[in-house]
Amino acid sequence: MGIDKLLDGVQVASIVCNQWGDTGKGKFSDYFSEWADVIARGTGGNNAGHTVVVNGEKRVFHLLPAGIVYDSEGKFNILGKGMVVNPKVLVQEMDEIIDAGKTIDNLMVSRDAHVILDYHVGQDKARYESQGNGGVGSTGRGIGPCYSDKVGRRGIRMFEFLDKNILSSKIGKVKDFYPNQKIDIEKIVEESRPFARRLFPFVSDTDAEMQTFLKQGKKVLLEGAQGLLLSVEHGTYPYVTSSDCSLNGTASGVGISSRRIDLPLGIVKFPFMTRVGGGPFPTELGGVKSEKYCGESGHELENELESNGIYFTRHGEGIKYDSSHPRILKMIKSEDSFVRGAGMRLAAGEYGATTGRPRRIGWTDAVALKYAVGINGPLMVLTKADCLSNKGDFEICYEYATSMGFSTRFGTDEGFLRSVKPINKVYEGYGDIGDVRSFDKLPKSFRDAVGDLEKFTGGRVAMVSVGAERDATIVR
Repeated sequence: MGIDKLLDGVQVASIVCNQWGDTGKGKFSDYFSEWADVIARGTGGNNAGHTVVVNGEKRVFHLLPAGIVYDSEGKFNILGKGMVVNPKVLVQEMDEIIDAGKTIDNLMVSRDAHVILDYHVGQDKARYESQGNGGVGSTGRGIGPCYSDKVGRRGIRMFEFLDKNILSSKIGKVKDFYPNQKIDIEKIVEESRPFARRLFPFVSDTDAEMQTFLKQGKKVLLEGAQGLLLSVEHGTYPYVTSSDCSLNGTASGVGISSRRIDLPLGIVKFPFMTRVGGGPFPTELGGVKSEKYCGESGHELENELESNGIYFTRHGEGIKYDSSHPRILKMIKSEDSFVRGAGMRLAAGEYGATTGRPRRIGWTDAVALKYAVGINGPLMVLTKADCLSNKGDFEICYEYATSMGFSTRFGTDEGFLRSVKPINKVYEGYGDIGDVRSFDKLPKSFRDAVGDLEKFTGGRVAMVSVGAERDATIVR
C-alpha cells in the first residue's frame, strides 16, 4: 500500500505513541504535516520534544508542532486547550523560527490553554525532578504543578495571562498553594508583559477554529505527545505524565471527538523500546540496576562514550561517534543484560531530547502493545528498526511469568509489573535495512516478527521506519 492509498478518504489523521514516549513521533508528524492543512497538538507542554529539520538544520522544539516549518499559505498550527504553555519557552521557539527565515503567522494558541509560570517550575524542580528514592523523574518544566492548578480550579488560562489585572488577581488566589515559593505578584506580572504582547495576536478560540476547519474540509493532523503508557488515565500510575496522551486525550485537547479520526497511527519502537524516568519496565535490560543508573546524573551520552573508551567529536551542540564501534558491538553481545542495554542505548543514540538523560532500554513488549492497541487503535508504525541492523539476534516479549503462572495481560499497577518476568521469543538478527523501501524486501526474521506481533496484538503494521530521513519509510 502506498502513502496515497493509506491517506485515501482521510480528513483527520493522528500520530500518538503506544509506548512510553520517545518513539520517533517527530519524524511522522513532519511526514504527515506536508499532507495536512492543520497540525494541532492537544496535550502536555514543553516536557515533550521532537526534532525537525529547518533549512537543512536540525532543531528540537518542545511546544511548536512539526508543521510550523512549512510556509504554505493556508497551513495552520494549533496549540490546543489541553496543553500547558510556558510563554517564555513558546516565544523563544517562535524567535527560532523567525531567525530561520520562516513565518509564524500560521500559529494559533488556544485562549483556554493553561499557562506555566516560574513558581510552577520552581515547585516541580524542588519536589519531582529527581528519579531517586522512588521519584517519577519529572523533567522539572512545571508541567505537573500547572496541571494540578488546572484540576484544582485555580489555574491561569492564556486569555487571563494576557490581562495584567486578571493575572494579578489569579496569582494572588493561588499564592497560598505555593508556600515554599517566593511569589512576588507584581514582579511576575511586570515580567510577563513582553511575552503577553508577543502572544496576543496568536491567541484565539481554537476549538471554534477547528470546527470551522473541519466544515471547510481541511485535512487535519493531530500530533501526540509522550506515550500511552505515560497517560494519567491509562499509564503506569503514579509514574505518568499529568495529561491524557492517549488518542482520546489528544483529540479532546484540540476540541474534537476521537470519532472524527479517520487514520489513527500508533508509533512503536521495534524491536526494542525505551523509558525515561522511574517506574516499572518489565522487559528492561538490566532491571532495577538500569533504572537506578539512568536516574542518576553524570550518565549522559558524552559520559557513557568516555567511560567506554569510544572516540567522539563535537559538532555544535551535537556529538558524533561510530554507533557500530567494535566496543559497542561487544557490549550488545554481552551476557550481562545491563551492559547489553547500555550498548543498545549507544547504538541507537537513546538520550532524551529534552533532558539529555539516558533512556532505559528493553525489548519491545507485545503484551503492553496489545493493551495500547485496544485504546489507540489497530494501526501501528514501527520505528528505529535500523538501529539494530548488524547487531545480532533480537527478542520480543509475548508473555509474562507471574507467581500464579503465565499471563498475556498488561496491568498498570506497579506491584504487578515489577513482579513479572518477561518470556521472550528470540529472532535471528538482520543486516542493513536502511535502503529497503518495500516490506517484502525486509529480512525474513524481521517480517516473521512483524507477523507474530500483528497476530498477538490484533493490530496491523502500516508503516516501518528504516532511518531518520523522511524517505527512509516503508508503507505497506
